Amino acid sequence: MRNLLHATDRDRLIAHLRGALLREAVVGGRRLMALAEGEGAEAGSFCAVPANAQAAELLAQPEIRDADPAFADGVLDFVMAMADAPIPCRRAASGGIELLRDDPRDFEILTPFHRFTGDLSAGMVRQQLRGQDGPPVLHTGNLTEFRLGRFRNGVDAEDTIRDFAISRRSGSVVLSHESRITGKAGFFRARTVEAGRLRYEYEITAGSPLLRLTVTFTAAAGQRVTRLRVSTALDQLGSGGLEMAEGRLGQEDGAWRDFGVPQAAGMTVWADARPVPHVAIGPAGWPAGGPTLHLRPQAPGQVMALRAIAARPGALHWVILRHGPAKLAPGEALVVREDRLLAAGTGAEAAARVMAAAGAAGEQLSGLDLDPLPPNGAALNAVATQLLLASRGGYRVPLSAERILALEGWFDRQMAALQAGQPGLRDLAFAVLAAEARLRAGAQAPLSALVASLLARQAPSGAFREAGGAATLAEHAVALLALARALPHLDPLLLAGPIGRALAAVKPGAAELRDGGRSVRLEGLALDGATPAPLRDHAETIGLLARAAGAVALAGEARPEALSAEALAQAQALHRQAVALLRPLVRPRGTALEVVPSPLGGAAHPAAQAAAVLGLMAPDAAILRLPVPA
Repeated sequence: MRNLLHATDRDRLIAHLRGALLREAVVGGRRLMALAEGEGAEAGSFCAVPANAQAAELLAQPEIRDADPAFADGVLDFVMAMADAPIPCRRAASGGIELLRDDPRDFEILTPFHRFTGDLSAGMVRQQLRGQDGPPVLHTGNLTEFRLGRFRNGVDAEDTIRDFAISRRSGSVVLSHESRITGKAGFFRARTVEAGRLRYEYEITAGSPLLRLTVTFTAAAGQRVTRLRVSTALDQLGSGGLEMAEGRLGQEDGAWRDFGVPQAAGMTVWADARPVPHVAIGPAGWPAGGPTLHLRPQAPGQVMALRAIAARPGALHWVILRHGPAKLAPGEALVVREDRLLAAGTGAEAAARVMAAAGAAGEQLSGLDLDPLPPNGAALNAVATQLLLASRGGYRVPLSAERILALEGWFDRQMAALQAGQPGLRDLAFAVLAAEARLRAGAQAPLSALVASLLARQAPSGAFREAGGAATLAEHAVALLALARALPHLDPLLLAGPIGRALAAVKPGAAELRDGGRSVRLEGLALDGATPAPLRDHAETIGLLARAAGAVALAGEARPEALSAEALAQAQALHRQAVALLRPLVRPRGTALEVVPSPLGGAAHPAAQAAAVLGLMAPDAAILRLPVPA
């Protein structure tokens, strides 16, 4: 397949990356170039490693890099720095805290990670993930229990609030409410006295997705408080569409205890008189990308009980950690601290690991979302592509010897880590591309082993899918591209059948979608009888598919004995279909060209832009023409 992009159009597509999407990201104290997921400059712009890695492969193409080496190398440096961070994280954030409304009774605060609203006079703090329309998590529902003399008391914290405020600290905003706690006291005749002050502080930090909760109970002058317990709670977890239903409890020995969906209304004791290092709460089945909430007490041994209450079967309502018991002399204070992380789909083990390390790493993790990033196949491919093209003299501005050594060292470390782990299908397929590029550059690479692992993910229908998961057209396309690039290196009898079945698994299809109040029917391509590519990543998927089908056709033309005439014809037809679907998604934007995610529009995304350009440029043609070193 030939390059379908005129140089002028290609440059206008690159201009959109360099203009509307370019941000500055700070990783490990280094200021780096990175591409954002949207065009807004306000708090909330994210620079994701997988998307930047795909863009970095595009920017490594000779004519593109020659036009602006600093830009191309800068984006690749961001991708490598994120993988080398103390905790490799999926995204870096640009922007700080925006205090949109500073009324404590009706506040709104934005960070790159979350949106906070609420009413501190009622002790209500609502938290939502940025960019998602889901219902908020409610940080409320607290109480305190204590004894004064012979009388036991229990007081609702939110019903007794006297003071509340929003205050600024260096790099953070603190939401606070304070209650005046009274109770019955005495040994013979009861009298009502002030027991102390109970203060809740929620600290929101610009550069961190963690919410730090600090609870302080200070005994009143002249009062001795015994058997004191304070709570850190979450309320209405099964209301308003939130549907939190399951829990996981970390143990001191590193094991985990699971608590399934409640089958009836009532209370379940998740922990009693045992340390609580970590609690995770999520929807039933822990769906990928679903909201997960993680609670991490700084003093696990101070937690005396953890209870979950369901108001109805199928969902939780209230989760409460009780800290104590404590005995306070007059004026003495009990302080409880707990970190909370609201994330999209982050598992309990991963969250526990990153939250534990976040405190030790400190400022080195500022601006990172703490969503763990395994060794990334697209990043490996971007680095390998630059090394390959540099080794063949492809750049007018050559790489320095120092940079080549740095790229090679990074690649070797990350490839070893990927092989030692359990890579997902997309990472595995991109790793095959990376290994193939390293072989063409004359280096050693585990191509055969990676291809064998990739073939194990192909279903009898021909669709590539995650182990135990659904097949997606985007991941299938990357797997097909990987097999096409591997074909010159391996026995064609090993790959001809899988390539043919993979091509046959992709068929034309249509999807009925809702756009506001109207129904829209969109033509597309479907995998294994499934719904056509989701609109959320339509351009990226079609771009990947156009590139994959084109690479199969090129590989088949280079080795006529490797693929049947039928498979070659299927690849050529699929390439034409994908290109026809892709072209309408490229639209003028001022003097630049942007790729919209779907026919219905949407925010620009570097992965969609890169996949579409690479799908039209056919960069694999030049790579497949390179001789394979003996």
